[in-house]
Amino acid sequence: MSRVGICSWADPALIESRAFYPRKSMSAEARLRFYARSFDVVEVNASYYAIPDVLTVRRWAERTPPGFLFHVKAWSLMTGHHPRPQALPADVQALLPSRAKHTHRGEVLAEAFPEEALDAAFRLFRAALGPLETAGKLGYVLFQFAPWVHYEPRRLDYLASLPARLPGWTLAVEFRHRSWFPDHAGETLGALRAARLAHVIADAPAVAGAMPHVTAVTAPTAVLRLHGRNAEGFLRQLRGEEPAVREKYDYLYTDAELAALVPEVELLERESEEVFVSFNNNNRDYPVRNALAMKRLLGGPAAGDPAQPDLLR
Repeated sequence: MSRVGICSWADPALIESRAFYPRKSMSAEARLRFYARSFDVVEVNASYYAIPDVLTVRRWAERTPPGFLFHVKAWSLMTGHHPRPQALPADVQALLPSRAKHTHRGEVLAEAFPEEALDAAFRLFRAALGPLETAGKLGYVLFQFAPWVHYEPRRLDYLASLPARLPGWTLAVEFRHRSWFPDHAGETLGALRAARLAHVIADAPAVAGAMPHVTAVTAPTAVLRLHGRNAEGFLRQLRGEEPAVREKYDYLYTDAELAALVPEVELLERESEEVFVSFNNNNRDYPVRNALAMKRLLGGPAAGDPAQPDLLR
């Protein structure tokens, strides 16, 4: 059976839409508890921007029912992105050269960090997610590589190193540079299988320059992430522009489009031990609407009953 959820239960566009949560002013605890009435899995996006505080992670585990899973996006430095200076942990900051180069937006170039700093990042990231691991609520850790991370031997070595850096965890990899797919599809899938890393099947607009939809299972876990099919939003980014998240992912899948994906999900169920379907079309309440519809199409349980007053404090 597949498990369906969305990417970020606290996405600003979802909260502002007022179409899912009963109140815009709900506390963080009430919002997560309310979300968990309709879904049993969610992807954490905030961890891309900064390694989460261990106390916050512990609260996530405490505020969700048994069996609930949190997928967690790897911190930016771990996927070739340029981290924000204010998000650097002290242990990582201490290893950064004093004159490290920055991007035009003020981020620290990923190439400026020595290997020891990356090692420290992994150590801190693993410790931060400890409460989820202890509670049995850690799903996959998502390595969504930067669009400029292209296929080359050192990147293959990095992929091979991931299981040893985060032993025992389910790791999923999403590429966004076409040198991986379609240019080196065979080598890429082979490297993922050798390391037992889950290939993330990305559903996105079929536009020139965008990543193709490649259906393949490379590990016991299969992952389908749906980014919407807003062609103009993706083309703006490919042109070097910087659309906001809600501008890029502004897309609501039709019932027919979701139904067309069901045979693929069923194929993944046959070829893997577990399947996760994560909706990342983050604008308005689109991911929730599509995720609930997909759950119904896959024969999953209906959404929870209306929220009780004690959940809204």
